[in-house]
Amino acid sequence: MYKFPINRKKVIEFLHIASMCIFLYLFSKQSYVTFHTIIEIITVVLGLTLMLIALGTTKICDNNYFHVLAIIFGFIGVIDLFHVLTYKGISAFNNDSNMSVQLSILGTYYECIMLTLSSIYINKKLNFNKVFILNFAIVIFGLSSIIIVDIFPNCYIEGTGLTFFHEISEYIFSLCFLSILFRIIKSKIEIVKENKVDLIMASIFQMTSFLLFTSYNDIYGGISLVGHLFKILAYYYGFKVIFKCIVVNPYSILFKKLNHKVSELESVNKNLIKANQKAHTIEQLHEKFINFIPDGILVVREKKIESANKRFLNMLEINDDKKLLNMNFIDIIDSSYLEIFQSRVNNMDKHILEKPQQYEFIWENKRKWFEVTSLIVNDESGEYLISTIRDIEDRKKAEEAEQLLKLKIKEETMKDEFFANMSHELRTPINVIYSALQVENNYLKNENINQPIIKYNKIIRQNCLRLIRLINNIIDTTRIETSFFKPNYNIENIVSIVEDITMSIVEYVESKKISLIFDTEIEEAYVKCDSDLIERIMLNILSNAVKYGKEGGNIEVYIHQSSEDNISILIKDDGIGIADEMKNKIFDRFLKVDTSLSRKTEGSGIGLSLVKQLVEMHNGTITFESELNCGTEFKVTFPVVEYTLEACATIEKPITYQKNIIESAEIEFSDIYY
Repeated sequence: MYKFPINRKKVIEFLHIASMCIFLYLFSKQSYVTFHTIIEIITVVLGLTLMLIALGTTKICDNNYFHVLAIIFGFIGVIDLFHVLTYKGISAFNNDSNMSVQLSILGTYYECIMLTLSSIYINKKLNFNKVFILNFAIVIFGLSSIIIVDIFPNCYIEGTGLTFFHEISEYIFSLCFLSILFRIIKSKIEIVKENKVDLIMASIFQMTSFLLFTSYNDIYGGISLVGHLFKILAYYYGFKVIFKCIVVNPYSILFKKLNHKVSELESVNKNLIKANQKAHTIEQLHEKFINFIPDGILVVREKKIESANKRFLNMLEINDDKKLLNMNFIDIIDSSYLEIFQSRVNNMDKHILEKPQQYEFIWENKRKWFEVTSLIVNDESGEYLISTIRDIEDRKKAEEAEQLLKLKIKEETMKDEFFANMSHELRTPINVIYSALQVENNYLKNENINQPIIKYNKIIRQNCLRLIRLINNIIDTTRIETSFFKPNYNIENIVSIVEDITMSIVEYVESKKISLIFDTEIEEAYVKCDSDLIERIMLNILSNAVKYGKEGGNIEVYIHQSSEDNISILIKDDGIGIADEMKNKIFDRFLKVDTSLSRKTEGSGIGLSLVKQLVEMHNGTITFESELNCGTEFKVTFPVVEYTLEACATIEKPITYQKNIIESAEIEFSDIYY
């Protein structure tokens, strides 16, 4: 029994086409206008798609015939777009059906005429640009004859149906496509023979569509529906042929040519590979030798870096030699050495090995010193510079370190002399005035002198103390910031120190009619500290408590073990407190809570800034809490240390210790008037 061969692709294609037709038919039952719009939009999209593809592929095809067909289909799509826009039920121009039918007839006339003319030029080279411009002009003229000047014959009359002109036109179209069909059948041109079946199908469906369009009276009728289905099928087969000829076939030819070239190249490559293998073996031996040399090797041709060995790459910490190759040599040396390099290249004796020359190389903002010896050599490509490079970075660093050390020693000496002179020049006049006042007071006590003189001497003395305090604070602050302040650390009993300091200011506190309370929950707590600096910290905070305290108020000093490793000192007063806007700035230098000229207290604003620096030098912290008109509480915390009898041997105080505290308190409280 004979079995017919089944083409799987053809079966799938048929099923797709049948499914599309059934879907469109069912859709037309719901809305014929939408059905018609879908059909026409599909033809518009297919036509414009072919046109765009043709515009982009003209250079890859020797025969432009099918590109011309694509242009024709594209302009038919443009006319069909206007046909859709003027269709009854969608019309963007008027409400009758005549214009829509006129545009349909115009598109078909254009299609028949251009297809008939184009068939003459199969297998001939056409000027694509001229063809495009000609078709564009024809379409513009046709659209204008209907939409603008209205000279195109009527094709449909409401209530009557299709006009005689329309019917005659459809028969003409059918005859035209019948003629095209015979040409296709008889054609012996290879490209037509390859696509003969699809071209015949397109022609038959298009002729059938024209014949159906001659006999309908209702544009929404069944005949019109079937005519549009045949139209979409004709467009499908036409699109299929043109797409194949302007896209698929040209690229297939290109791929064949490419494959042929690939085969030729493979043969050539086999020979090249053998030659390259030999060259590669020699190159590897050469590279191993170059990389074995302990110095860096650099080859420069026309100021461009041509090659470098691994040793040089390691010197500059370059991971990938591609970053270096083809760079301008002067880009990796300091600009100050450019003149030296230029003189070397342009020297009359450049072919003689030069003496080692030091260069500073730069790579990714890193600088390194190298000693370079270079020689200019000639080869078939011209001159090139070959250099051996030795790392002298360690030698340079040693030289720079020696220079820096000498400079640092000189700077340290100058700073020490400056601070010594500054301290002497500022303190000496004040101390002389202060000493003279002390002597004068001794005489005044033994003489019956008027009280005003004693009063003014007291004012002079107090202001001398204020100047001494200010000078001490300024000098110490400057020395701390320049790292010239060196505390004298010892293991001290912080409880004893704070108690002695607190008791030393009783006289000043009572003179302001303020109550002073000292209390501690522990008797001993040892801290690594400078007792003189602890004294200054406490006196400054206490002087502020007195200065900003109120008459009849209280000052409390309380010591407690805040944690296993820390001891805290609380200084609390019930004075004027600190405003919220000042709390973040209280430790800033030169800040004063009251800056008005009518302020009741004096001060430079350095004190608390210096206190914070001194506390931090002891690895401590200082914090505070304050409420305006309710008082302030400062908390100073120091780390405690374990101690032994030997370590604490330094805690014995000299006999003059109490006297020194009193003098320090007198200086620190000099801003407070009694």
